[in-house]
Amino acid sequence: MKSSQGIIAVLLFVVMVFGLTFAMNYLGGFNEVKNPVQIKDNNSTKSSDNEDDGSNQELTFLQKVYPSDGISALENEYKMGGMQDYLFAHEGLLPLKIGLDSKNCTCTSVLVFELPTEWIRNNSTKDAMGKINLMNIEAELSKADVKANLEKQITPIPLEKNEQPILNSGSVGWIRLQWKTEKMGPNRLTANIWMGKKGGGNESRLEALVNVQAALFVNPVELAIDVLSPLVSEKKVAFKCYSSTRKSFDFIVKMTRPRPDETIIIGKPVPLTSEELKNDEKQFGGAPLLSGYIVPITASYSVPGGKDLMELGPFSRQIEFIITKNNQKDLESDTRIEAKITGKVEGEFRILDAEQRGRLSMGVFQRGLGSKKELKIETDLQGIDLELDIAKTTPYLKVKLVSGWPQDVSGRRTWKYSVEIAPNTVSGPFPRDDEFFRDSSFYLKSQGNSSRSIRIPVEGRADN
Repeated sequence: MKSSQGIIAVLLFVVMVFGLTFAMNYLGGFNEVKNPVQIKDNNSTKSSDNEDDGSNQELTFLQKVYPSDGISALENEYKMGGMQDYLFAHEGLLPLKIGLDSKNCTCTSVLVFELPTEWIRNNSTKDAMGKINLMNIEAELSKADVKANLEKQITPIPLEKNEQPILNSGSVGWIRLQWKTEKMGPNRLTANIWMGKKGGGNESRLEALVNVQAALFVNPVELAIDVLSPLVSEKKVAFKCYSSTRKSFDFIVKMTRPRPDETIIIGKPVPLTSEELKNDEKQFGGAPLLSGYIVPITASYSVPGGKDLMELGPFSRQIEFIITKNNQKDLESDTRIEAKITGKVEGEFRILDAEQRGRLSMGVFQRGLGSKKELKIETDLQGIDLELDIAKTTPYLKVKLVSGWPQDVSGRRTWKYSVEIAPNTVSGPFPRDDEFFRDSSFYLKSQGNSSRSIRIPVEGRADN
């Protein structure tokens, strides 16, 4: 009996302790006033950590890559610059911040143009379902002067490091990627645009494949006339010049260093037809040819209308093409293209060089030692003398008639000349495209019944 009473007493004590503990921890004690339960108001302002900042939204672009096939290119003219517009719409419900994350060339800049709300409202910008239709907008902007007039009303925002425009819901416009064109050939230009917040994961990559070309190019750049002689007294050839960037152009074509007794005549350029241009595109891998001309060239054995004959031996002439403006009063010097005509004139005098090329080879020699060679010239003409034409001869060539010459054998007269290049007078290869080394020839002129100028080119290389 006593043991059962003890057990009951212990149980009562445990229940009392539990009750007191519960009251103290969960009811705030016996003397504290209870705090009412706070109920969150779903309409209250959210904390900055949870606020929907629109970073999950994206712009809708009509096209992100130009040209759309990813293979062809936008043709741009050298140093004239270029640009491409990327039409966009913001179809999200919240304002959207955008910015430039990166671009692959310092030659590019990025601008944002936002169409006026009134223009969007007054034009066919939506489809039957009431959604923004970028194809409709592109069609409206492509109408005459529409886009140009709108650009006068819009202040574009440059997308640089610190520029981060905010676009309202329903905004429509275009992002312009524009660039300088100082690197010839194909260029892939890109700009990465972030949306919402930088590094948030929403980005669009805008691309333009650009092919930068000269305003003018000539084909071929060198024409070989082969041989002119008394039997073949005239040859006709032609250059063609084109532009892939201009639908029309004016130009001049002229001899770079004309001679007073010139026997190469440049004819009047003739415009190429659309069909001819289309056919010629095949030679350039399908690159568009917007305009072009054919330039006829006539090379004659004698000076047209005169008694003078073309110089015997190999010849080379430089011809330049330059686009002009203001009725040919001004030259666009950046468009200058140089072409070349080469050939050989044979006649009464023969140059007896070892390789039968009509020129003298000095070979490769040490600059500090110089070089010396000999060359023979012969003719079947009687009573003819030759003398050196010092005024025309390249200064670094020292030419002398070898003692005991000319000689007459079996009805032929032969001259032997010594040609010397003194030590330390030339360096590198010659001839080359330099005023001092370009001609690299010595000249002889005949005296007697058949007056003639003879040019003998001299080539070689002086090493240090």
